[in-house]
Amino acid sequence: MMRLFLALELPALLQKQLRLLQEEFSFLDREIKWVPEANLHVTLHFLGFLPEGEVAQVCACAVDVARGIRPFTVDIGGLGVFPSRGKPRVFWAGIGAGREELHDLYTYLGVSLEKAGFAVERRPYTPHVTLGRFRKLPVAAARLHSEIKQREEATYGNFTARDIALFQSILTPGGPIYKVRQRFDLRR
Repeated sequence: MMRLFLALELPALLQKQLRLLQEEFSFLDREIKWVPEANLHVTLHFLGFLPEGEVAQVCACAVDVARGIRPFTVDIGGLGVFPSRGKPRVFWAGIGAGREELHDLYTYLGVSLEKAGFAVERRPYTPHVTLGRFRKLPVAAARLHSEIKQREEATYGNFTARDIALFQSILTPGGPIYKVRQRFDLRR
């Protein structure tokens, strides 16, 4: 069994930029587990644990969808938390340009995966880059929300989405290690 997800990889320079952004929020260090720089990405579909024999079908779905999508620009900007009300669990950077294309890609992949018999999430898709996961309610919640508000129009970089990546998430005591199993070029 392998723990798998489909996502867009971020270029190393953009990952570095987001790591520097995480450092600006060091006042949260005791309450948040930061996503390591090398693991920053834009999730499309989390597939969970799948047997090796089902990977080829996931790949076939991704190839089919990728064929019909052309490369597009994705801007990373703005910040937020999930849920937006109540106790935050996830701290994220948002998507500006490219949001509509990501929604389309997510939808097409979901339809293809579902037709192939895979379970897909039903909650609305909000494209983002997870920066960290809260271990507990932040003591400086008011400061966090103020900092988020001040950065509403901030941008952190952009990249051209040229492929979809199938990632394997290998769970270790030190945290997950993400390994790209295969890439599927966008070609339309």
